[in-house]
Amino acid sequence: MIPLRIACIGKHGQTAQALAGVAAGYPSIELHQAGREAADLTDAAALEAFIHQTQAHVVLNAGAYNLVDKAENDEAKAFAVNAEGPRTLARLCNRYGVHFIHMSTDCVFDGAGTEPHTEDESPRPLSAYGRSKLAGELAVAEEYPEAVTARVCWVFSEFAESFVSKAIDWARARPVLQIVSDQIGPPTYAPDIAIALLRLARAKVESVRDLSGLLHLASPDAMSRSDMAGAIMAESQRQGGPFARIEPVTTAAFNAPAKRPLNARLSNAKANEALGLSWTPFAAALERSVAGVLKRTAS
Repeated sequence: MIPLRIACIGKHGQTAQALAGVAAGYPSIELHQAGREAADLTDAAALEAFIHQTQAHVVLNAGAYNLVDKAENDEAKAFAVNAEGPRTLARLCNRYGVHFIHMSTDCVFDGAGTEPHTEDESPRPLSAYGRSKLAGELAVAEEYPEAVTARVCWVFSEFAESFVSKAIDWARARPVLQIVSDQIGPPTYAPDIAIALLRLARAKVESVRDLSGLLHLASPDAMSRSDMAGAIMAESQRQGGPFARIEPVTTAAFNAPAKRPLNARLSNAKANEALGLSWTPFAAALERSVAGVLKRTAS
Protein backbone atom coordinates (compact mmCIF):
# COMPACT_ATOMS: atom_id res chain seq x y z
CA MET A 1 0.00 0.00 0.00
CA ILE A 2 1.24 3.50 -0.84
CA PRO A 3 2.59 5.30 2.27
CA LEU A 4 0.30 8.06 3.48
CA ARG A 5 1.68 11.09 5.34
CA ILE A 6 -0.84 13.07 7.36
CA ALA A 7 -0.15 16.34 9.15
CA CYS A 8 -2.70 16.83 11.94
CA ILE A 9 -3.25 20.23 13.52
CA GLY A 10 -4.22 19.19 17.03
CA LYS A 11 -2.53 16.79 19.40
CA HIS A 12 -4.28 16.77 22.75
CA GLY A 13 -8.01 16.54 22.00
CA GLN A 14 -10.13 13.40 21.78
CA THR A 15 -10.07 13.03 18.01
CA ALA A 16 -6.35 13.79 17.76
CA GLN A 17 -5.49 11.22 20.44
CA ALA A 18 -7.78 8.64 18.84
CA LEU A 19 -6.10 9.29 15.49
CA ALA A 20 -2.71 8.58 17.02
CA GLY A 21 -3.95 5.31 18.46
CA VAL A 22 -5.65 4.11 15.28
CA ALA A 23 -2.86 5.23 12.93
CA ALA A 24 -0.30 3.32 15.01
CA GLY A 25 -1.92 0.12 13.79
CA TYR A 26 -1.27 0.94 10.13
CA PRO A 27 2.40 0.78 9.07
CA SER A 28 1.54 2.56 5.81
CA ILE A 29 0.32 5.67 7.66
CA GLU A 30 2.80 8.27 8.89
CA LEU A 31 0.98 10.64 11.23
CA HIS A 32 2.56 13.93 12.33
CA GLN A 33 0.73 15.93 14.98
CA ALA A 34 1.27 19.43 16.29
CA GLY A 35 -0.48 21.14 19.18
CA ARG A 36 -1.00 24.86 19.65
CA GLU A 37 2.56 25.28 20.90
CA ALA A 38 3.98 24.17 17.51
CA ALA A 39 1.22 25.05 15.04
CA ASP A 40 -1.06 27.75 16.41
CA LEU A 41 -4.03 28.28 14.09
CA THR A 42 -3.52 32.05 14.35
CA ASP A 43 0.14 31.81 13.23
CA ALA A 44 0.28 31.47 9.44
CA ALA A 45 4.07 31.11 9.38
CA ALA A 46 3.98 28.23 11.88
CA LEU A 47 1.26 26.46 9.90
CA GLU A 48 3.22 26.80 6.66
CA ALA A 49 6.39 25.54 8.33
CA PHE A 50 4.56 22.48 9.71
CA ILE A 51 3.19 21.60 6.26
CA HIS A 52 6.67 21.92 4.71
CA GLN A 53 8.36 20.03 7.52
CA THR A 54 6.03 17.02 7.30
CA GLN A 55 5.82 16.89 3.49
CA ALA A 56 2.27 15.69 4.07
CA HIS A 57 -0.09 14.31 1.46
CA VAL A 58 -3.05 15.38 3.63
CA VAL A 59 -3.47 18.11 6.23
CA LEU A 60 -6.17 17.47 8.84
CA ASN A 61 -7.38 20.31 11.02
CA ALA A 62 -8.58 18.91 14.33
CA GLY A 63 -7.77 22.11 16.24
CA ALA A 64 -10.42 24.56 17.36
CA TYR A 65 -11.55 27.10 19.92
CA ASN A 66 -14.31 25.01 21.50
CA LEU A 67 -15.22 26.88 24.68
CA VAL A 68 -18.84 27.25 23.62
CA ASP A 69 -20.07 29.47 26.46
CA LYS A 70 -16.90 31.55 26.73
CA ALA A 71 -17.08 32.33 23.01
CA GLU A 72 -20.16 34.47 23.65
CA ASN A 73 -17.85 37.07 25.24
CA ASP A 74 -14.76 36.21 23.23
CA GLU A 75 -16.12 36.07 19.69
CA ALA A 76 -13.08 37.69 18.13
CA LYS A 77 -10.80 34.92 19.38
CA ALA A 78 -13.28 32.23 18.35
CA PHE A 79 -13.35 33.64 14.82
CA ALA A 80 -9.56 34.00 14.69
CA VAL A 81 -9.10 30.31 15.50
CA ASN A 82 -12.21 28.74 13.97
CA ALA A 83 -12.59 30.86 10.84
CA GLU A 84 -9.34 32.57 9.90
CA GLY A 85 -7.16 29.61 10.93
CA PRO A 86 -8.95 27.19 8.59
CA ARG A 87 -8.88 29.82 5.85
CA THR A 88 -5.10 30.02 6.15
CA LEU A 89 -4.74 26.25 6.10
CA ALA A 90 -7.02 25.87 3.08
CA ARG A 91 -5.13 28.56 1.20
CA LEU A 92 -1.76 26.96 1.99
CA CYS A 93 -2.94 23.47 1.06
CA ASN A 94 -4.38 24.71 -2.21
CA ARG A 95 -1.17 26.57 -3.00
CA TYR A 96 1.03 23.54 -2.38
CA GLY A 97 -1.30 20.88 -3.79
CA VAL A 98 -1.93 19.16 -0.46
CA HIS A 99 -5.31 17.59 0.32
CA PHE A 100 -7.16 19.26 3.18
CA ILE A 101 -9.72 17.89 5.67
CA HIS A 102 -11.26 20.34 8.11
CA MET A 103 -13.36 19.37 11.13
CA SER A 104 -16.54 21.15 12.13
CA THR A 105 -19.60 20.66 14.32
CA ASP A 106 -23.36 20.16 14.57
CA CYS A 107 -23.50 23.61 16.22
CA VAL A 108 -23.72 25.21 12.77
CA PHE A 109 -27.40 24.13 12.86
CA ASP A 110 -30.24 25.61 14.90
CA GLY A 111 -31.48 22.19 16.00
CA ALA A 112 -34.97 22.57 14.56
CA GLY A 113 -37.06 19.48 13.88
CA THR A 114 -36.46 15.88 14.88
CA GLU A 115 -34.82 14.44 11.75
CA PRO A 116 -31.03 14.16 11.35
CA HIS A 117 -29.50 17.19 9.66
CA THR A 118 -28.11 16.48 6.19
CA GLU A 119 -25.18 18.05 4.36
CA ASP A 120 -27.64 19.84 2.03
CA GLU A 121 -29.46 21.58 4.87
CA SER A 122 -28.87 25.31 5.35
CA PRO A 123 -26.95 26.08 8.56
CA ARG A 124 -28.42 28.48 11.11
CA PRO A 125 -26.08 28.68 14.13
CA LEU A 126 -27.45 29.80 17.49
CA SER A 127 -24.19 30.78 19.19
CA ALA A 128 -20.96 32.69 18.63
CA TYR A 129 -19.14 29.36 18.58
CA GLY A 130 -21.50 28.03 15.92
CA ARG A 131 -21.12 31.21 13.85
CA SER A 132 -17.33 30.96 14.03
CA LYS A 133 -17.39 27.31 12.92
CA LEU A 134 -19.75 28.10 10.04
CA ALA A 135 -17.46 30.95 8.99
CA GLY A 136 -14.60 28.43 8.95
CA GLU A 137 -16.58 26.06 6.74
CA LEU A 138 -17.36 28.84 4.28
CA ALA A 139 -13.74 30.05 4.27
CA VAL A 140 -12.46 26.55 3.48
CA ALA A 141 -14.97 26.13 0.65
CA GLU A 142 -13.97 29.52 -0.77
CA GLU A 143 -10.21 28.98 -0.58
CA TYR A 144 -10.11 25.30 -1.58
CA PRO A 145 -13.30 23.87 -3.13
CA GLU A 146 -11.76 20.39 -3.33
CA ALA A 147 -11.30 20.24 0.46
CA VAL A 148 -13.59 18.26 2.76
CA THR A 149 -15.25 19.61 5.90
CA ALA A 150 -16.21 16.77 8.25
CA ARG A 151 -18.83 17.65 10.85
CA VAL A 152 -18.87 15.64 14.07
CA CYS A 153 -21.17 15.63 17.08
CA TRP A 154 -21.20 14.65 20.77
CA VAL A 155 -17.75 13.08 20.59
CA PHE A 156 -16.83 10.85 23.54
CA SER A 157 -14.02 8.46 24.39
CA GLU A 158 -11.49 7.48 27.00
CA PHE A 159 -9.21 10.27 25.77
CA ALA A 160 -8.85 13.85 27.02
CA GLU A 161 -11.90 15.65 28.42
CA SER A 162 -15.33 14.51 27.27
CA PHE A 163 -18.86 14.27 28.61
CA VAL A 164 -17.87 10.88 30.03
CA SER A 165 -14.98 12.26 32.08
CA LYS A 166 -17.00 15.31 33.14
CA ALA A 167 -19.93 13.21 34.36
CA ILE A 168 -17.61 10.95 36.34
CA ASP A 169 -15.87 13.96 37.87
CA TRP A 170 -19.22 15.53 38.79
CA ALA A 171 -20.35 12.25 40.38
CA ARG A 172 -17.31 12.29 42.65
CA ALA A 173 -18.52 15.57 44.11
CA ARG A 174 -22.32 15.41 44.00
CA PRO A 175 -24.93 12.68 44.65
CA VAL A 176 -27.41 14.13 42.13
CA LEU A 177 -26.62 15.56 38.69
CA GLN A 178 -29.03 17.78 36.80
CA ILE A 179 -28.64 16.99 33.08
CA VAL A 180 -30.68 18.33 30.19
CA SER A 181 -33.25 15.95 28.73
CA ASP A 182 -34.41 17.99 25.71
CA GLN A 183 -31.09 18.00 23.81
CA ILE A 184 -30.98 14.94 21.54
CA GLY A 185 -27.87 13.86 19.65
CA PRO A 186 -25.72 10.94 18.51
CA PRO A 187 -22.92 10.12 20.97
CA THR A 188 -20.05 9.33 18.59
CA TYR A 189 -16.98 7.36 19.60
CA ALA A 190 -13.73 9.20 18.80
CA PRO A 191 -11.89 6.11 17.44
CA ASP A 192 -14.75 5.61 14.94
CA ILE A 193 -14.23 9.20 13.77
CA ALA A 194 -10.49 8.55 13.53
CA ILE A 195 -11.06 5.49 11.32
CA ALA A 196 -13.41 7.50 9.10
CA LEU A 197 -10.88 10.33 8.77
CA LEU A 198 -8.07 7.94 7.83
CA ARG A 199 -10.29 6.29 5.21
CA LEU A 200 -11.19 9.71 3.91
CA ALA A 201 -7.54 10.76 3.72
CA ARG A 202 -6.67 7.57 1.84
CA ALA A 203 -9.58 8.07 -0.56
CA LYS A 204 -8.51 11.65 -1.27
CA VAL A 205 -4.91 10.68 -2.03
CA GLU A 206 -5.82 7.69 -4.18
CA SER A 207 -8.66 9.58 -5.91
CA VAL A 208 -10.94 6.62 -5.28
CA ARG A 209 -13.98 8.89 -5.27
CA ASP A 210 -14.64 12.53 -5.94
CA LEU A 211 -15.00 13.54 -2.30
CA SER A 212 -15.22 17.23 -1.51
CA GLY A 213 -17.47 19.61 0.39
CA LEU A 214 -19.39 18.55 3.49
CA LEU A 215 -19.47 15.14 5.17
CA HIS A 216 -21.16 14.14 8.43
CA LEU A 217 -19.30 11.68 10.66
CA ALA A 218 -21.75 10.71 13.39
CA SER A 219 -23.14 7.60 15.02
CA PRO A 220 -26.62 6.43 13.97
CA ASP A 221 -27.63 6.18 17.65
CA ALA A 222 -29.42 9.14 19.21
CA MET A 223 -30.39 9.85 22.81
CA SER A 224 -30.84 12.71 25.24
CA ARG A 225 -28.00 14.11 27.29
CA SER A 226 -29.71 12.91 30.45
CA ASP A 227 -30.07 9.38 29.08
CA MET A 228 -26.40 9.40 28.08
CA ALA A 229 -25.47 10.57 31.57
CA GLY A 230 -27.57 7.81 33.09
CA ALA A 231 -25.77 5.24 30.96
CA ILE A 232 -22.40 6.66 32.02
CA MET A 233 -23.36 6.44 35.69
CA ALA A 234 -24.61 2.87 35.35
CA GLU A 235 -21.41 1.79 33.59
CA SER A 236 -19.22 3.64 36.08
CA GLN A 237 -20.99 1.95 38.99
CA ARG A 238 -20.66 -1.46 37.28
CA GLN A 239 -16.90 -0.90 37.00
CA GLY A 240 -16.55 0.22 40.62
CA GLY A 241 -16.45 3.93 39.84
CA PRO A 242 -18.47 6.85 41.23
CA PHE A 243 -22.24 7.02 40.81
CA ALA A 244 -24.75 9.85 40.97
CA ARG A 245 -28.48 9.91 40.36
CA ILE A 246 -29.49 11.78 37.20
CA GLU A 247 -32.24 14.39 37.47
CA PRO A 248 -33.51 15.37 33.99
CA VAL A 249 -34.09 19.09 33.47
CA THR A 250 -34.80 21.36 30.49
CA THR A 251 -32.17 23.38 28.67
CA ALA A 252 -34.01 26.55 29.68
CA ALA A 253 -33.45 25.73 33.36
CA PHE A 254 -29.69 26.15 32.93
CA ASN A 255 -29.80 29.55 31.24
CA ALA A 256 -26.33 28.96 29.74
CA PRO A 257 -24.67 31.89 27.94
CA ALA A 258 -24.64 30.03 24.61
CA LYS A 259 -27.68 28.38 23.07
CA ARG A 260 -27.30 24.73 22.04
CA PRO A 261 -29.23 22.97 19.27
CA LEU A 262 -31.95 20.78 20.78
CA ASN A 263 -31.71 18.44 17.80
CA ALA A 264 -28.04 17.62 17.20
CA ARG A 265 -28.63 14.55 15.04
CA LEU A 266 -26.47 14.35 11.91
CA SER A 267 -27.28 12.09 8.97
CA ASN A 268 -24.32 9.82 8.22
CA ALA A 269 -25.77 8.27 5.04
CA LYS A 270 -23.41 10.10 2.67
CA ALA A 271 -20.28 9.19 4.66
CA ASN A 272 -21.37 5.58 5.16
CA GLU A 273 -21.86 5.11 1.43
CA ALA A 274 -18.66 6.90 0.42
CA LEU A 275 -16.34 5.32 2.99
CA GLY A 276 -18.02 2.04 3.94
CA LEU A 277 -18.22 2.98 7.60
CA SER A 278 -19.46 1.00 10.56
CA TRP A 279 -20.01 2.38 14.03
CA THR A 280 -19.15 0.84 17.40
CA PRO A 281 -22.36 0.09 19.39
CA PHE A 282 -22.85 2.69 22.10
CA ALA A 283 -22.70 0.20 24.99
CA ALA A 284 -19.37 -1.24 23.85
CA ALA A 285 -17.86 2.18 23.21
CA LEU A 286 -19.08 3.46 26.57
CA GLU A 287 -17.60 0.45 28.39
CA ARG A 288 -14.16 1.21 26.89
CA SER A 289 -14.51 4.93 27.54
CA VAL A 290 -15.50 4.60 31.20
CA ALA A 291 -12.75 2.04 31.81
CA GLY A 292 -10.17 4.38 30.30
CA VAL A 293 -11.39 7.41 32.24
CA LEU A 294 -11.48 5.53 35.56
CA LYS A 295 -7.97 4.21 34.97
CA ARG A 296 -6.64 7.63 33.97
CA THR A 297 -8.25 9.49 36.88
CA ALA A 298 -7.65 6.94 39.63
CA SER A 299 -6.00 8.54 42.64
